[in-house]
Amino acid sequence: MTKRQASTETATQARTVKTRRRASEASAEPVVERVPRKRDARAKTREADFVVIGAGSGGVAAARRAASHGARVILVERDAVGGTCVNRGCVPKKMLSYGAGWASILSTCLSHTGGKEDWRDAIVRVNAEVARLNASYKQRLNEAGVEIWHGEASLNARGDVVVGNEVIRAGKTLIATGASPVDLPVPGGELVSSSDDVFTWQTVPASIAVIGGGYIAVEMASILSRYGVKVDLLVREDRLLPKFDHDIAAALAEALIAKGIRIHFRTEVTMVSQSNGAFDVCYTQEDNRGRTQTVRTQAALAAIGRKPNVDGLGLDELGVKRDAKGGIAVDRQFRSSVRSIHAIGDCMADNVHLTPVAIAQGRWLADRLFGRRGDMTDFEFLPTAVFCEPAIGAVGLTEAQAIEEAGGKADRIRTEIKRFVSLESRFGGVPQQSVFKLVFNARSGRVLGVHLMDGAAPEIVQTMALALRLGAKASHLQTTMPLHPTVAEELFG
Repeated sequence: MTKRQASTETATQARTVKTRRRASEASAEPVVERVPRKRDARAKTREADFVVIGAGSGGVAAARRAASHGARVILVERDAVGGTCVNRGCVPKKMLSYGAGWASILSTCLSHTGGKEDWRDAIVRVNAEVARLNASYKQRLNEAGVEIWHGEASLNARGDVVVGNEVIRAGKTLIATGASPVDLPVPGGELVSSSDDVFTWQTVPASIAVIGGGYIAVEMASILSRYGVKVDLLVREDRLLPKFDHDIAAALAEALIAKGIRIHFRTEVTMVSQSNGAFDVCYTQEDNRGRTQTVRTQAALAAIGRKPNVDGLGLDELGVKRDAKGGIAVDRQFRSSVRSIHAIGDCMADNVHLTPVAIAQGRWLADRLFGRRGDMTDFEFLPTAVFCEPAIGAVGLTEAQAIEEAGGKADRIRTEIKRFVSLESRFGGVPQQSVFKLVFNARSGRVLGVHLMDGAAPEIVQTMALALRLGAKASHLQTTMPLHPTVAEELFG
């Protein structure tokens, strides 16, 4: 290497170090939450390395990770920090489910609790935990050096982020705005509540019609039922939970019916009306020759799917491609059709709506853009759960999916189903069956899927996700010493 080349290389390294130092210093400055004023003609321009629109789980994870690499990060959120998961989803839902379980046990064993009183107590506890998490998220973002702005964000013709009367010019922009409940598309559909609304209720109705058969509808029906609400569940398909194994879905339907929930399959809601403090939910049913029937309840809730929160961002004007449902189309590196704009989480096209998925995507993207390129999280074995009573846990292929992957040859797939009553159910005097189903490759014995229905199912499935990823076989389960007495031991031996 010549002296001139060495001198040039040294100068380049010095500039790189200086640039990184400036970025690090900017991220370390004291952070003050900004509330941009209403937009006017005298827009102020700010510079940033990374702008994240949406402070949900994925957005927060990406912002913190990027800031840790020295990037100047601005995080824009129009609502509460934490997104759906913290404020209107996973956390409050599971806390309400815990409260519902306690209320159900106490009312069964002691026969003196009331659903409305239990609900009010639960809502106080939920709100306290959500407030704690909001504060914790903000503190960790501030400590990481992320600047938080509250306001509505949009993208202008240059691709800059506009918030109020300020413009943020950034090298990279991330859309992590999540999703929200789909409105019920029938006359009177605007009258019904969504799953978001439930967490604002200070009391529960005496009866409710829940429209939907997916995991949110099932969870809400189960939770409200355990607080003493009479529930009618109107399901469009001929089964619950269409993405879960059919045997587990059938077992859950039996369990919910045994707990007093009335399930109406193959229904099509046609109209909702409200009068004298009651809702009339009109529907047709295949089994009834298309005749209109009505369920009258004190409340109605629709949980029929979720839609990406991308309207109003200006994506179409920029030429950002979206799918038929409005989700942002991205490549394997989460880049949209406009290369400076990325998307992760529930606002993406064809993405799994799970909090850990969005977090993993956000961290990987921030590493790739501002740090070292790390390994992507393995998304092949995604554990998931339905927090109803009894709970559902699943990971891997359903029996139908396994047969499809085997070219339709059912003889290449083997299943085992175990039905039993746990000690917890026996103690409570409830003959509630737990159901465990394992799906195997018939030739190699490799475990392809684990599907459980039991109160402990979500916790067990998390561990089984690792077992599937490591290639566990039937022989491994048969020769692993089980822990007795537990529910999980039914998977072994």
